[in-house]
Amino acid sequence: MGVTVIRNLSSDKAPAETIEQLLEEGKYYRHPDSAQISYPLVVADQIGTLPTGKDLNVAIVGAGAAGLCALTELAKMKPANNKLTVTIFEADKDSFIHAAQRGISTAGKRAGRVFSARANDDTVYEIGAMRFPEIAGLTWHYAAHAFGPDGKVKVFPNPGKVATEFIFADQVDRYDSDTWLDSNSITLKVKNRVATGLMGDGSPHSAFAYIGQREPREVAELLRAEGTSQETLKEVQKDWHQFAHDNDQYTLEAVVRSIIRSALHAPSEPLPTMEGFSIDETENYYVELFGRFGFGTGGFKSLYSISFVEMMRLLLWDYSNEYTFPVEENVEFFKNLFKKAKELEVSGKFEIKVAAARVSDVFHQKNGDNYQATVAYYDNKDEKTLASQSFDFVILAMPQDQLVGMVARAGYAPKPQDKVTFGDGPLELDTKAFDNVLPALWVSDQYAAANGRAVSAVSMLRMVRSSKVFATIHEDKLKGLPQFKQNPITAIVSDCGLATSYIVPSSIPESKYHTFLASYTWDEDSTRLQRDFGQYPLNPGTDDQSMFLTMINRADRQVLDPVDQQQKRWWLVSVLKDVLSENRLVFDWTTNGSAGGFKLDACGDHYQSNYCFRFHKHAEGNKNNRVFIASDSFSHLGGWLEGAFMSAVNAVAGLVVAANGGNTDSLKGEAEKIFTALNDPNNNPTPNPCPPCPPPMVSLNSVFQEGSPMPSQLSISIAAGLAQKQLDRNEPLNYPEAVAVISNYILEEARKPEATAAKIKQGAKELLRSDQVLDGVDSLIKNLAVDVTLPSGMTTITVFDPIPKLSQ
Repeated sequence: MGVTVIRNLSSDKAPAETIEQLLEEGKYYRHPDSAQISYPLVVADQIGTLPTGKDLNVAIVGAGAAGLCALTELAKMKPANNKLTVTIFEADKDSFIHAAQRGISTAGKRAGRVFSARANDDTVYEIGAMRFPEIAGLTWHYAAHAFGPDGKVKVFPNPGKVATEFIFADQVDRYDSDTWLDSNSITLKVKNRVATGLMGDGSPHSAFAYIGQREPREVAELLRAEGTSQETLKEVQKDWHQFAHDNDQYTLEAVVRSIIRSALHAPSEPLPTMEGFSIDETENYYVELFGRFGFGTGGFKSLYSISFVEMMRLLLWDYSNEYTFPVEENVEFFKNLFKKAKELEVSGKFEIKVAAARVSDVFHQKNGDNYQATVAYYDNKDEKTLASQSFDFVILAMPQDQLVGMVARAGYAPKPQDKVTFGDGPLELDTKAFDNVLPALWVSDQYAAANGRAVSAVSMLRMVRSSKVFATIHEDKLKGLPQFKQNPITAIVSDCGLATSYIVPSSIPESKYHTFLASYTWDEDSTRLQRDFGQYPLNPGTDDQSMFLTMINRADRQVLDPVDQQQKRWWLVSVLKDVLSENRLVFDWTTNGSAGGFKLDACGDHYQSNYCFRFHKHAEGNKNNRVFIASDSFSHLGGWLEGAFMSAVNAVAGLVVAANGGNTDSLKGEAEKIFTALNDPNNNPTPNPCPPCPPPMVSLNSVFQEGSPMPSQLSISIAAGLAQKQLDRNEPLNYPEAVAVISNYILEEARKPEATAAKIKQGAKELLRSDQVLDGVDSLIKNLAVDVTLPSGMTTITVFDPIPKLSQ
């Protein structure tokens, strides 16, 4: 249920037809934060070996993707001469895991945030995860385990992968893959320029930012190639940490704006200025245009506040298609995983228990020289009485908002505390006091701040709001849809408040109905819709149709027909009127226990996410810590099953190491890298007190001659001297002359022993006024960046608006 980022909608390869084909697609992919690890290879065999001679009692709190992945991996490691017992706690009464125990079906079927609902056996609404990238190697590994490698898959009909219409203000486009009704569309031009600015195209200075010495597109190729050497991958991971360190302060919007601004001012083939607009108005229009369109699968306007680093992470997860599972309801995936684990049960050796209970607290307790993890919970049959059970290890497999409440009540004291009360007393429920209590996320036996840091890192993660509005439509009602490339338009990206709309064939065989996902929105787009939601947040068929009618009203407008160029009523309105509104369903994930649809990093969040992703490594240090965390929220792929699985694999690897007294040799093969190759990003970056700022940077290379070597300080000094003579004659400077004067000042000042970045930037802004340069030059030089060596080390001095206008 994450953000789809398909940079290239066209692909030369034929779509996959089976899970086996997809297994090969993502088998070797490594993510930049863990560039040395191919997770599908980690789980090709069992992750490690559990110690012999001691029974192990493990709890998994949460039966979603991460919890069931952890169960699957633990089931593969059942010990030979002792017993492994795994107890799964799940509070959701609609969870499949409780229905499986009773042998009956439920109307709403969930596995964490995988959530399916049937509409009168006509079609299925996938309220949670609904599509799965071809490059998600772990996802397809577990899909092969659940369905077999011969399981049939289908391409998900994302916008741009089917005939699609895009509407933004007066702009109307129709496209399918790389074919456009208007090949000269400004939407296409803006999309291509932003894509090039983000990823590079091989030409000098084409990318906004480099990862080390490589363009991002080059890094993406290295991450997915089977033959990339470990030495190169280690270098990529180090470069990525430096990249994140330097760029985590920039929002996606700032970078997109900078790329568009540079493209508008490009010396050759600039983006055109909109008719009737100034160049600044055009810039704003293009930023909003890309915000709504993105790369064609839906825009990022509502996510413009996420960090540039987070978007780059998604761009490096480079793929062409997303697919659906070979089932009617995606929850069947997890039913099958659970069934496979149950099949491995052996009396006296391996047992799975299911507890229908809501966990309120998890904490450590010291028992003599031993330590244990205690789970306090309210059974679903007796929701007011607090019970507790101790375990050797606990995996907390849930999103951050649910987890924080469970781990905070124990406090952060590094030494055991007595008479600590647990349970939801403020809710007038039963409570109990416990002795010898230690924090749940106990990473230090000396410093409370370190234990508090663990909880704060989890609590500060940012969940994105996400909502979906579903209805059912009969296939006969789709016969009049407008066509493109002789195919009906079944995907719409628009600015009418619905964001992205999909018409998806039913997963139920022989059904004559389609799922109409009328609106799939994120963050601020969801907030705008909230006041229209009926029985908020979940409202299957009621007599009150005002919510759906309001949605139709949002889309009711005149638009330009891109075929005959006539103003007409938008065709989507009539389609919305034809749905079976009694089958409508609205769900806003903000009101779910997860407090949002998926995690995306805002500026400054990179280190919180990385801390959570590496939390399992405490098993090497504090060997008495018995608790691990697992969720897509604790990965770098928030909202995707892949992230949940990666995090769960980390947690199981940590459990194995902890069970073996901190010995990482207990891990097998590729799994060892989960400890040896996941380094703290704080240890790698070069200190950079003034990192590079978003362009348009004035590149000294481009000022003098594109493609030539970077000008030396001598040549800059000569150019600045000639420019100074013009100033002495009261002659205004042109663009290169102004750049030379300011750059030379920065280079000269940097050589002084007392030089600081702040002093240099202030002085650089006092050199020239707007009346000393030709008209427009002051507007062209928005930011000027020069690499220098200060007494404190190498850095980049960036001066914003270095030529102030006279009024300033």
